[in-house]
Amino acid sequence: MTNYKDDGGKDFYPRRHHRPKINQTILACGQGSGLIVPDHNEENSQLINPYTIASVSIDTSELKKANVKIEFSSIITFRENDGADLRLTFQLSKSYQFGQRIPLGTWTFERDFEADEDVDTTDSFAFHFCECDACPGCAYYTVELINVESDGVDFVAITSPMISALAVGPLDDDDHDDYY
Repeated sequence: MTNYKDDGGKDFYPRRHHRPKINQTILACGQGSGLIVPDHNEENSQLINPYTIASVSIDTSELKKANVKIEFSSIITFRENDGADLRLTFQLSKSYQFGQRIPLGTWTFERDFEADEDVDTTDSFAFHFCECDACPGCAYYTVELINVESDGVDFVAITSPMISALAVGPLDDDDHDDYY
């Protein structure tokens, strides 16, 4: 009598292994220009023509369901007198080629001093924004100054603006399946 064990032919048929999706990373560094904010002498000034502070473009067309992180930073210098305050509102927007500009969020820089003497101040200002499952394609991100409240402020400058975009996601590779 023979001892026979049926293993289902596992040795004769190759196993199908699930190949994990490997994320790809794209880093894009943008450009910015400094700005000396013109004197508004107003308590609230919604700018009709916003000032573009920095911009970056990133092409995620080869990624599937990319996550995009935008990082912005700058230095804000100002001279304040008479105990007034300074409030600057920045807006991050996104657009695609020939598309409408889509506002993604606003961030406010605000300083208020109660002293009656002149104060020269230099501060850093930064924000991060993350967009999950971004539409593929070449996107253009811009940071604009959209509101200035500078009554009692002698001088405002936005210097050293830096912007970058980081996209992470698996390759949109339709030529290969998930198995090998």
